[in-house]
Amino acid sequence: MDRVTRLLGTVNRSQQILEIGPGYSPIAPKADGWQTHVVDHATRDELRAKYAPANVETDLIEDVDTIWRDGALHKAVPADLLNRVDQIIASHVLEHIPNLVGLLQSASQLVRLGGSLSVALPDRRYCFDCFRPWTTTGALLEAHQRNLTRHSLKTAFDHMAYSATVDGQLAWGPRPVGEPLLMDPFEAAASTANSPVIHLGGPYQDYHAWQFTPSGFRLVMLELAAMGISDWEVTELHSPENFEFFVIIRRGGIPRMDPVRLQVERQRLLLAQLVETQEQINFILGTAEATAAGKIDVHAELVAKVADHDRRLQELSETLAWLSTALGSVRRAWRTLRGSGSSRNWG
Repeated sequence: MDRVTRLLGTVNRSQQILEIGPGYSPIAPKADGWQTHVVDHATRDELRAKYAPANVETDLIEDVDTIWRDGALHKAVPADLLNRVDQIIASHVLEHIPNLVGLLQSASQLVRLGGSLSVALPDRRYCFDCFRPWTTTGALLEAHQRNLTRHSLKTAFDHMAYSATVDGQLAWGPRPVGEPLLMDPFEAAASTANSPVIHLGGPYQDYHAWQFTPSGFRLVMLELAAMGISDWEVTELHSPENFEFFVIIRRGGIPRMDPVRLQVERQRLLLAQLVETQEQINFILGTAEATAAGKIDVHAELVAKVADHDRRLQELSETLAWLSTALGSVRRAWRTLRGSGSSRNWG
C-alpha cells in the first residue's frame, strides 16, 4: 500500500476533506475531484516561488483556500466548516506545530464526531532528529499552557545542536546505517541563546518541535485523552516505512479507561519505546552483531517484558470483570437486607 492510500484511509471524493500544508505534494488534490479545503502558510504563487529552486513539480501546487500563519486553526477557516469536516490530512505537519495540543483541540472543532485525522510523522530514530529525545506529554502540556505560536528557545537550540545526517542524508529508515554526523557547529546552537528572533517574537523560524516513535505517539495521545484534554483516539497505526509512520486518529466516543488498565497500558508503551530505541541502537552502533556474539540480548528481554505486561493486562481485565459480577450479587443481597429492616443489625 502506498503512502497516499494510507493517508486517504477510507474517505471518498464526496466527503469533506481539509488538508493542512500540502505544498507541492497534495494527498487529496482538488484537480482529481476531491472535496478538499486547502490550508497552507502562503498563497499558491508564493509557494511556487518558494519551491522553484527545489526541482519539484510546482504545477501540482493548488489554490490555497485558507492562509494560516498564526492563532487557532478553527478560527482561521470559514465558519461553515465547523463540525463538518470528515477528515483532516496532515502529512509531516504535526511535528512542526509549536502548540500541538492546541491544534488537536482546533481539529475537534472542525471534524465531526466519528471523523478522522490522518497523519504522517517522521520516526525520530530514522531522520535528522535521531539524537533528540522522545517527546513527553508534559512537554506538550507546557507548550499549550504557554499558548506558543513561535518555537521555544529549547526547540531552536536542540535543532541546531543535535540535528544529524547519515551518509549525507537527512532521513534514512530502519536499516543498518553509518555513524550520524552533526550538521552544524556548536557555535550555531550557542547563538540561539541570544537570538532576537527567539526572544522578541520575530519572524517565524521553522523547526521540528516534537520527536515521536510509533509507541511514543500512542502514549501521548492516550495520556491526553485520559486527562480529558483531547477527544482523539488512535485507531490505526502503521509501522515505519522508510523514515515515516502513518496514523489514523478518530474523534469522540473515547471511554474512560479503568485506572489500573491505564497504568498497565502506559507502562507497556514506555517499555515499547525502549524496544524501539534498542532497534535504533542496533542499526547505528551495530550491537545486533555484538549480541549475536554472546552479549546480553536486551532487545529480547524488553520484548518479553512487553509480552508479560500484555498478559497481565488481560488477567487484570478478567479479574475486574469477575469482581463486577461478584459485587453485583453482594449489592443485591444488601438491598434485600435493607428492605427487610435487617440492616439495622449490621454495626
